[in-house]
Amino acid sequence: MITLKKKFSDITNFVFNKKVIVRVDFNLPYYNGKVSDFTRVEKILPTINFLLKNNAKVILISHFGRPKGEKKNEFSLSTIKNDIENILKKKIYFCDDNLKTIRRDKIDNIFENNEIILMENIRFYLEEIKGDENFSKKIASLGDIYINECFSVSHRSHSSIVGISKYLPSFPGMLLENEIFNLKNLITTHNSSTIAVFGGSKISTKLKIVEFYLNKFSKIIFGGAMANTFLKAMEIEIGCSLYEKSMTKIAKEFLEKFSNKILLPDDVIIENKKTKKIEVKPIDTINKEDSIFDIGPKTRLKFYNEIVKTDKLLWNGPLGYYEKKPFDEGTAFVVKAVKNNKNKNFFSVAGGGDTISLLKQNNVFQYFSFISTGGGAFLEFIKGDGLPGLDSLNE
Repeated sequence: MITLKKKFSDITNFVFNKKVIVRVDFNLPYYNGKVSDFTRVEKILPTINFLLKNNAKVILISHFGRPKGEKKNEFSLSTIKNDIENILKKKIYFCDDNLKTIRRDKIDNIFENNEIILMENIRFYLEEIKGDENFSKKIASLGDIYINECFSVSHRSHSSIVGISKYLPSFPGMLLENEIFNLKNLITTHNSSTIAVFGGSKISTKLKIVEFYLNKFSKIIFGGAMANTFLKAMEIEIGCSLYEKSMTKIAKEFLEKFSNKILLPDDVIIENKKTKKIEVKPIDTINKEDSIFDIGPKTRLKFYNEIVKTDKLLWNGPLGYYEKKPFDEGTAFVVKAVKNNKNKNFFSVAGGGDTISLLKQNNVFQYFSFISTGGGAFLEFIKGDGLPGLDSLNE
């Protein structure tokens, strides 16, 4: 299990008047010209406020979208600069100077009239993705201290994640510390009643984490297209439904080994390809022209009743085609069990971008013990593997 050797509080004695490079995650969900969720910005507020109260100057570095090393206007952080300012309640200077050529004296001049500088999208540089050491060294030359406040990308060996710490005193941010503390709490089960909920489309992207929890937790609930893959492995007709053909063999092996732990839908909401009719069907009555888009009422109650009495819960992904109504109703019903779980020791963690959105839409965000901002890093950490971004802080 990963343990950080440093604490954010270690920075206290020498942060005053320093230029602090903070790697953050401003890769916010952006649709139709606006940001739909600000959780990742809100979560870094304590760290930013602490630094500013100690007269530090802050250089924010982030990615946004997947520009793949090319400078593209739609992925410019200038697009969401005003939104970030509104959340931080601070004026931000946006700097789009080339990170490979900008000089420290330019940064110093900007800081004469500003407290926070937001650099342009770090993924406009291929050097970032390649983990180029010279690029890391150049970025490090702009500041005095480095803080990793980007748990969500700490599973990647990118220059701004693992490289800067080689050249500057480096520390975890408050959010990163909090992520690790709470995820460790989730991993430590102490023989309690434990449930993991996995939704979304692909088992393949979560294979190791699914296997980890099948071994460790009491019960695993599967929804979405992930559940379809298991149903297919059981030789149940799923019609035109989305599933992973390459994963059916592994799903069958899981079913054979963990049959007493795996919970799958008993009924589903389908849409017929020809008639476009939407109806509830038991899983043994689906025909070849049906597509499964949500869990049915019997399944919703079954899943709800399991979650409402558990001690620990991990939730990752929606249980149906959540983006399209009325196929969001299954997830909306089941997730209410978190609010209604009255166990005084109940500890719940949710993670992943889609998951955060669905929790907020259903007004249950505040009822989870902890919301992880990480996607891939969240899942990698739980497996117990080392994360490059955390390992680099310990070196």
